[in-house]
Amino acid sequence: IGTLYSSEYSGGVDAASPTMEKGGVKWRSLKCTQVVTRRQVMKTTSIFKSSLLIFLLAMVVLSYMQMDLLVAAFQTNPYQGSADSVARGETLWMQYCMACHGREGAGDGLATAQLSVKPKDLTMVALPPVFPDGILAYRIANGKKTMPAWKDVFPPDQVWDLVSYIRSKSKKTAKT
Repeated sequence: IGTLYSSEYSGGVDAASPTMEKGGVKWRSLKCTQVVTRRQVMKTTSIFKSSLLIFLLAMVVLSYMQMDLLVAAFQTNPYQGSADSVARGETLWMQYCMACHGREGAGDGLATAQLSVKPKDLTMVALPPVFPDGILAYRIANGKKTMPAWKDVFPPDQVWDLVSYIRSKSKKTAKT
């Protein structure tokens, strides 16, 4: 319980309320059940500002860490629709990818019995713009979870050839 002083008359304050004079103004005391002090307001404001700053810093760090993935989302396959690219991709697929992903990309390769997580069925990957070719190329190059990174094995043109091959196996159809 604290005392709050008011310079204005309030009907709820009786004339016998204690007063104090400050700067030529008479102040009447009002009894309050809860008084928020300046220190409490400052502390709450400080906690809010600190929390907001931490949140914003976390968002900046996370966006910086995922910046290359965001950039990849806007990349398009330079060989899109090329039969030669699909043929080159198929050659790479048979040598490097078929063991885990299977011949058709359904995630049913012979090596899946040894994996803790079964590869995704790449024949069911959504087509651009829902799932951009750049994201697919990024995942091939950088891997994810049990998928190894291939950027040290395949130059970018071969990664795009693999994307062309994967897209050629897609069971999804483009909606126009």
